[in-house]
Amino acid sequence: MQLPTLRRALSLAPEDWIRFAQAWIVLWIASLGLRWLPFARMERLLTPVQKGRRSSDDCVVARCVWATAAASRHHLKRMTCLPRALGLRWLLGRAGFAADLRIGVRREGDQLLAHAWVELDGQPVGEAQGEPSPFQPLLEIPGDLRTASTTRGSSSNPEG
Repeated sequence: MQLPTLRRALSLAPEDWIRFAQAWIVLWIASLGLRWLPFARMERLLTPVQKGRRSSDDCVVARCVWATAAASRHHLKRMTCLPRALGLRWLLGRAGFAADLRIGVRREGDQLLAHAWVELDGQPVGEAQGEPSPFQPLLEIPGDLRTASTTRGSSSNPEG
């Protein structure tokens, strides 16, 4: 580890270390789970129980985005957009934000490309800012599917 990286790591607040560890574990679970389970089941498993609603708090959202990106960079294998989006949505949900998961496609030449991302209040989170997404949304999964009063097995997800 380089000295500037070590200094930065040592200067992190305990909450950031906790978020980083949570993100790393959720990314690992999402990556493995997407290999072995149907998407709908994995998505339900990683839909966090929201303990309350928060209005937009840019600082907390930015820390969740940072933790997910850092955990993705320092993982055992390269994380694709779907586990990253599931992990970021889980972290945001645990922090009290109802973030939506979107999956979209675009055509590039003779290829069909897909991408997954998270939106909060209709705006992409953790994506390049300032330019519209070139992906056409195919699937939107609202982030407010489960609350503390909803049991794990009785999700209001229409697909499951």
